[in-house]
Order: sequence, then C-alpha cells, then structure tokens
Amino acid sequence: MAWLVIVLLFALIGFGVPIGFALMITAAIAMALSGIDLIMVPIQMFSGTNSVVLLAIPLFIFMGELMGATSISERIIALAAALVGWIRGGLGHVNIVTSMFMAEMSGSAVADAAVMSKVFVPSMEKQGYPRSFAAAVTATSATLGIIIPPSIPMVLYGVTSNTSIKELFIAGIVPGILLGGAFMVTVYIFALKENYPVDRRFEIARLGGAFLGAFVPLLIPVLVVGGLIFGFVTPTEAAAAGVVAALLFGVVLQRDLGAAKLYELMVTTVRQTSVVMMIIAGSAVLGQFLANEQLPQRIAEALGGVTDDYVFRLLLINVFLLLLGMFLHASAAIIVVVPMLLPLVREIGVDPVHFGVIVCLNLGIGQQTPPVASVLLTVCSTTGLKIEQVMGYGKWLILAMFVTLMIVTFTPQTAIWFR
Repeated sequence: MAWLVIVLLFALIGFGVPIGFALMITAAIAMALSGIDLIMVPIQMFSGTNSVVLLAIPLFIFMGELMGATSISERIIALAAALVGWIRGGLGHVNIVTSMFMAEMSGSAVADAAVMSKVFVPSMEKQGYPRSFAAAVTATSATLGIIIPPSIPMVLYGVTSNTSIKELFIAGIVPGILLGGAFMVTVYIFALKENYPVDRRFEIARLGGAFLGAFVPLLIPVLVVGGLIFGFVTPTEAAAAGVVAALLFGVVLQRDLGAAKLYELMVTTVRQTSVVMMIIAGSAVLGQFLANEQLPQRIAEALGGVTDDYVFRLLLINVFLLLLGMFLHASAAIIVVVPMLLPLVREIGVDPVHFGVIVCLNLGIGQQTPPVASVLLTVCSTTGLKIEQVMGYGKWLILAMFVTLMIVTFTPQTAIWFR
C-alpha cells in the first residue's frame, strides 16, 4: 500500500495537480482504502501546521519582500560592487556577492532570483556579457538563499526532524561561503576565457562610502541571525524582529514604502505562505500514514542493505535527494522524505544538523534542474530566455554546486565546526 501511495502521489504531480492538493488527495485515498476514518484528515492537517515555529516562515517571507521593495537592495549592490567589482568578470562577482548578502535577509531562493534577475541581467548584458550567462549566474547564486541563514527550508527541516534551528542556521554559514566561492571561481574562469570586463577599479574611499550606505541594512541580518545564535530570541521572534527592523528602515528612515505598497507586499506574502502551508498540511497527513505503514524504516533498510560502506551509503543518499529535488518542491521534499531517511542517517552516524545542510544543498541543485527547476524557471520567465539557453552556462555552475556538496558531505566539520 505504501508504495502504491508514492506512485499515486507522483502521478498526480505529473498531471499538474498542485503539490499540496496532491499530498492531501493521496493521503485521503490511502486512508480510505486502509479503513481509517477520514475525520483524521483535517485533524492531522491542523496538527501539522499548529506550530509557533512555523510562524517564522511568513515572517521571513515578509522580511524578504520588504528588503526587495526598499533601497536596501541598491545599497547592498553598491557594497558588493565596491568589494569585488575590480575582479575580472566584475559584475558576475557582484551578482554572487549581492546574493550572499541578500540571502541573509530573505531565506527564499525563488524570491531572490525574481529580484536579482530584474537588476543584474540587463546590467550585465549592457556591459557585454551574454544574456544567458547573466541569467545562469543569477539563477544559481540565488540558491545561496536557502543555505546562508536565515533559510526557510532549514526551518522546515528543523521542525520535521526535531533539530535545533539555531544550530542549522549556524551550520549553513561555512557551506554558504564555500558555495559562493565556488561560483566566483567558475565565473572567473569564464571571464578569463571570454575576456569579460572589470566593473571598475578598487578604491578604498568608494568601499568606505558603500559600507556606510549599507551599514544600517546589514544590521538587520545581524539582529536576526545574531539574536538567534546567541540565544536571545527564538526563530519566530528573530523573524518578527527582522520584519520590525525592515519596516522601520523602509517606512520611517527611508520612506520607501507607502500604504499601497505595504498592502501589495502583504498580499504577496500571504500567497507564498499559503503555498508552503498547504504543502505542510498535506505532508502531515501523508507522512503520518506512511509512518504507520513503516515506510521510513523500509527505505532505510533497503538503502542500508545495498552496502555497508559509509562513503557509498552517503553517495546513495545524495543521489536519492538529487533525483527527488528534480521532481518535488523543496518544502514537500523535506517534509515527506526527511523522516524516511533519518533512521538510516542516524544508523551510519551522520549528525542531523550536518544532514540538514546536505539536504538543503541537494534541493538547491534541484531548484536548477528540470523538470521542476523552480529558481531556473523564475529567471527564465523574467528574462524571456529558454531553459536550454541558460543551461549552456548553468551546467558549469551546477557542477560547482555539486563539488561543494561533495566537500560538505564528506567533510562534516564544514557544517558542524561550531561544536
């Protein structure tokens, strides 16, 4: 029955049924066939979403929307340009470093891609970069949004696996820097090969002015992540503090946001949150049924039975997650699959925090690879490019992501260095 449920789920998704509804329909059919009272469906849906920690999700989404709607993004871009614009392929590096800064304020790769593609693709094209190269850099660097804290997928992983969100956020810092560095090395190689220009010369005075301009916006992620890391606030409180700080900056200090714009941002936040929460609600029902059918234990036994070798088991888990990320939304993948893999992960001695970073990196690659490719499709829709055009350059940046994934997978201290 459990395997038939999985087949039905993927069939519904394949026919275009929204993932949240596909999860609910699959769970309801499975429970009906198993003789379970369907009154349990709404009860499990409510139970799965009735968590104070999950309030961090709409708050982080709203904080990201506020950041994108104010002059914060312009100030961050100016700082990134002053920092790395002097390197060969300057605007490509500025694009990546800006994404690293914005990742500290958003937590959503799709949101970052939507904002950055409107800014960087036209700018890079004007300086002589191929449009497809600019789009590829923008799409892949946006993935930093789910690795560098705060990260919405890490919040979901923490809730699903009962792992400390604070530790997950700390664990994402070094892998996020490694991934950003891997992107910059790839861009530099292309810049040398195709003679891409330097943005402008390095100037201390310009860097100082850009830093002063971005100082207040940079205090917001320090407030959010720092408060959480040092134990002053919970994840939900940290997200709320970030929203208040962003509102004060946008409404009071800069006066970038009027009532109409705030309403528009709230509507966008509600829409994005509803998608995630419907997935969580559906996953809660289906996850409970699959747990009753002991599918997690069976998958762990099946994967574990292939080999006893630690390295090969980790490779199998990564391949499984990579394939899953190609077909499932990151939120659904985390909520449905993480409980299935945790028994095996614990059995082979992988730290749950380390595993959380591995999951996010794998699903980040999935955001760039068809057929789902949520971030890649976002950039393609914004720029008017076809997937195959962007993938011409994107495949090399995805290779950089895969190399980073292997380093993090087999070097646990990159994630759990703080212990």
